Order: sequence, then C-alpha cells, then structure tokens
Amino acid sequence: MDEAFKDFLKDISVSFLQGNLPLWRSRLILPLTITTKTEHTILRTEEEVAENFGMYLKVRDALCVEVADRIPVMLEHSPDGTWVGTFQTRLLRNEALIEEPYTSTAIMQIVEDRFRMTTYVNARGHYQWTERADA
Repeated sequence: MDEAFKDFLKDISVSFLQGNLPLWRSRLILPLTITTKTEHTILRTEEEVAENFGMYLKVRDALCVEVADRIPVMLEHSPDGTWVGTFQTRLLRNEALIEEPYTSTAIMQIVEDRFRMTTYVNARGHYQWTERADA
C-alpha cells in the first residue's frame, strides 16, 4: 500500500503542476470534504470541483510554483475500511522553498485498486494564498 499512496501523492502533485483537472478528479470521490484552518467546504458537483481546482491553479501561478513535492508521513488502515494518509507538502521555485512545508491528511478509499480521497484536511488551503494574490 505504501507504493499506492506514493502514486496518489504523485498524481495530485502532477495534476496541480500541469493543471490537469481529469487527473485530479480521478483521485477524488464526491462529495469531497475539504477542511482548512479557516473553512469547511463540501464539493458535491463536477462544477464545484473545477472551480476549487481553478483556485489552486491561481495559487500555483501567483507563487510561480515549479515543484510540488509531497512526502508520505504516515499511512494507516482504519477498521471501517478507509485509509488515512498524512503527508508533507513543499512548494519550490528556483529550487528554494516558497513557503514553509505544511502537513495535510487525506481520508481515502480504494476504488479500482487506487486511492481516492473523500476528505482532505489542510491547515493552509488555497484561500490564504488566493486572497494575497488578489491584493
């Protein structure tokens, strides 16, 4: 399962860097719950997923992100059949950190032999960055 988790992290990183919504969507189960330090959002429709993904791309462009490096921290199988994966994200430009690394957790299910997340918990979220980019 560790390799499957690494594949999941690779896909969500690549989707962000390439702006690849279908790849991002392939790693989600709707409704997707996103919890950040300041917000709790539930994405129920394809349109909501696309809009939210667009905000992440706005962050990518505003910060000039060249590398999104996600490192596995922990993967745990829960008795209810879900998986909890925790990982650290580093965003880099010119081989330097843009922001301090941050930790996120995904609650996932295995669908067709692949991890797909139902819940994403991240103290940062894109809101702090998109608000800065708009200023």
